This record gives sequence, structure tokens and C-alpha cells, in this order.
Amino acid sequence: MAIKKKRLLYMQLKEDILADYENKPYYSPLPGERELCDIYNVSRPTVRRALEILEEEGCIMRFAGKGAFFIGTKKQQGNKKAASSRIAFYNQVRLRGDYTSSKVLTQKAEIVSPAVAEILGIPEGSMVFHLERLRYINGKLWTLADSYIDYGLCPELLEYDYAERSLHNTLAGHGYVPFKARRCITAQRANEYDAFHLGLQEGAPICRTGTFVYDKAGKLLEYAVSRGDIYKIRYDITTYNQEDTENLNMAGTQEMDWENQADRAVREREEKNMDNENLLW
Repeated sequence: MAIKKKRLLYMQLKEDILADYENKPYYSPLPGERELCDIYNVSRPTVRRALEILEEEGCIMRFAGKGAFFIGTKKQQGNKKAASSRIAFYNQVRLRGDYTSSKVLTQKAEIVSPAVAEILGIPEGSMVFHLERLRYINGKLWTLADSYIDYGLCPELLEYDYAERSLHNTLAGHGYVPFKARRCITAQRANEYDAFHLGLQEGAPICRTGTFVYDKAGKLLEYAVSRGDIYKIRYDITTYNQEDTENLNMAGTQEMDWENQADRAVREREEKNMDNENLLW
């Protein structure tokens, strides 16, 4: 009976934390373990177990020496814009109740290619963090993905294992919180390399997505390319008529303000590069 009571206590604490944080901004920090003990009047083992469950369920991220951060549980509803946590593949999958993992093919600091240097806006010959992964949903292969980040931005990225870890959440844990993503989606035929890793015939149709991830100030944090079987990719898009949404004009104004503040030179460089298939794709 005592074991059952203890289990119920940390599960109740988990629910209490979720209830207290559900309306707080993405990546809000949680108090330390001792403070959580005082706030909720529970023991330290109870707090630790509750945090473990929250992390397993994709509701928080924990970093040694930095603490725990709430990354949300809500799905988009009504006319509300999606939260930042939905940018990451990892969070998108976990928030809908599925499980994601990765097989890391490449994880290193390397000299940037001219094409990627131009996209990231860094000098040729600079170093980038390059992460290449096969990404799975519920154990089934989904995409082959490459991510490129200016190595000088966050050298600590090399220290982590991304087999079951979110790159975006790790970036956020070091103070670089992804805020906005722009995507360019094209259909093409698989080359020999992509076909081998995706288990397809060379020349088979694949979906290729180029993604540009920014922080709130408009700084480009990451350039990523993912390729997947075109017959497995599905996009759910919700649109609204203007008269049906009270907050649409406000959302549009906020978006326009962000665009005006962003570096227009970076945007123009992206648009030029996205039109050049030999350069990007």
C-alpha cells in the first residue's frame, strides 16, 4: 500500500506542474528541485521522479547545471498560432503522442561548403556543426536529415548524443531558442546516396524540405535539409477566412513587424538560393 501511495504522489505532482505551467510561455524555466519541494510540500525523490516522467513524455527538457525548462503540451487550437516547440520534428512527434528516435550518421565540426556558408551568412572556410540523422517515428524510418549550424554559435552541441535527443531543445538550453521556421518543399528523384539510406530505388520520387530556423530577433540559427519517401509525407494545413477570425489581423501585424525587423539581406539570399536547385538540392 505504501508503494502505491508513493507512486500516486509523484503522478499527482506531475499533473500539478503541468496545470501550473500550461499557460506559461514556451521554454519557461522550472524552479530547482529544493524549491519544488517547498512549493508542493513533497520530498526530493518525489520531485525527481515527477521530473523524470515529464521529461520522458516530452513536456520538459533538463540540462546539467541549467535546470529544467517547460516545452509545452498543447496542440494548436482555433486561430492561435503554433508555439515555438512545434518547429522541431522531435516536439511535433512527441506532442501528438508518438515516439521518435534517430540513427546518427554524422556528427562533427567541419569546414563549411560555399553553398551553406552563403545561406548561413558566414565566411567561407568557417566551421559548422553538421548533424546527419536517419529519423524514425514509432520505429519506422521517416526521413534522412542534415542540419548545419555555425560552430561558433554553440560549440557545446558536439557533446550530446542525438539518437533520442532534440537538437532544437538542446540549442534552446544554451540560450538559442528557435522562434520561427521557413520551409521550402520540393519533389525530386532520389540519388544513389539518398536511395540507399531511405531503402528506395535510385530515381524514386522523394520529398525534399529545406528549412531555415530563426531566433526571435531574426538571426538564422540553423539550415536543415530533410529527404523522405514522397508517399509517406503528409502535411496538415489549416487556413481561415478573415471574417472568421478575430485575432487574424493582430497575428498578421505581429508577423509583419517581425519581417520588418529581420535582416532583409539574409532573406534575399535565401530566395536566390532556393531557386538554384544545383546549389541547394
